[in-house]
Amino acid sequence: MPNLRNESYRLLRWSESFFKTDINYLARGGFWLSMSQGVAMIAGFLISIAFANLFTKESFGTYKFIISMAGIIGVFSLTEIGTSVTQAVARDFGGSLRQGFRVNLKWSIGMFLSGLALGIYYYLNDNMLLSFSFLLAGIFSPVTASASLYANYILGKKDFRRNSFYAMTRNAAPALALILTLVLTRSLPAIIVVYFFSGTIVTLFLYHRTLRAYAHENNKEDPELSSYSKHLSAMEVIGNVSGYLDKILIFHYLGAIPLAVYAFAIAPVEQLQSGKKILSTLILPKLSGRSYEELRESAPRKAIILTFYALLLALVWILLSPYFYRFLYPQYLDAVFYSQVYSLTLLAISGTIFDYMLVAHKKKKELYLHRTIIPILKIALFVILLPLFGLMGLIVAHVITRSFGSLLLYYLVKHPFKSQINA
Repeated sequence: MPNLRNESYRLLRWSESFFKTDINYLARGGFWLSMSQGVAMIAGFLISIAFANLFTKESFGTYKFIISMAGIIGVFSLTEIGTSVTQAVARDFGGSLRQGFRVNLKWSIGMFLSGLALGIYYYLNDNMLLSFSFLLAGIFSPVTASASLYANYILGKKDFRRNSFYAMTRNAAPALALILTLVLTRSLPAIIVVYFFSGTIVTLFLYHRTLRAYAHENNKEDPELSSYSKHLSAMEVIGNVSGYLDKILIFHYLGAIPLAVYAFAIAPVEQLQSGKKILSTLILPKLSGRSYEELRESAPRKAIILTFYALLLALVWILLSPYFYRFLYPQYLDAVFYSQVYSLTLLAISGTIFDYMLVAHKKKKELYLHRTIIPILKIALFVILLPLFGLMGLIVAHVITRSFGSLLLYYLVKHPFKSQINA
């Protein structure tokens, strides 16, 4: 065993010199994050299998439309305050969790009013299901979003073990509640109630557990938390809208069944993107503590390595996806080709490093530019390609925008605005 430990340590040291990265940190944090992400993937797959086999395509399409609209009204809040909380904790502002909850809840009044407006609109149009659903979204979503900042606080502390166990609870408990509801009843209103209620209850429970776990921390609040959160959230308004717009357009122009097919086409590939989520979680605290000039030199090499990894992952998915759908989603075999093409979006994972470099060092001009151009391009392609090519048009739009987005991030990192080079 001592020899094995020595060899493992030597291998880690060698890999650090090759990749120019703190591999020990990535391995330690990545282990716990991979555990939680693994549970999230399993929970997601189990839910998808339950929906595919117990729910009609039309009901599932309507469900995805409701969840997408709930995401749209989320733009009327500080959607990126979590990033600010993580940075604040890393800089020893121990009171940033309560501060973030309070600030986010205050700025989520727009979510409540939007949910209320949509509820009234669909009530006047005699659609009780959608009216009820959006009222629930307006009530529960602000609380859930504010309480979920516990995860950003824990990550700022680099307590990956605790974060892993909390994340597993947050993913598994609502998933089990949804699956049990699907088994007992095929009622869409019941599914909607369980979705919003279970997510809120579990998130509030974990928020209070986090407060108790770090009760000994200082109560200092970050004076820049609210301001920087507003900047980051403003940058993401168009991006958040574009992130849900495709599903809303499909529902309105093609119907619930095509939306169900589209959702099952992209969902497995999005699960494969979990590596990007783990990477972004790990690197933000690290990038915040290193100079921008140093990162500009080392980032391109790491991006190339990530691109090769993503290419291999995409090729594996293209080969295996027909068998995957035939075994797990036999009702959605028409989604296979769409999913294979959509897997090309994996190649954009390399842009994660450049994006978080800009976030960590508060390059506001570059971030505003990127997070305005890319969503506008995506929306334009949606509007143009959907009428011409249907679902495939939206798939191609995603591939184009994500690829161009990564290239633009690389350019902005290598050629920052002169006034910010030394920021």
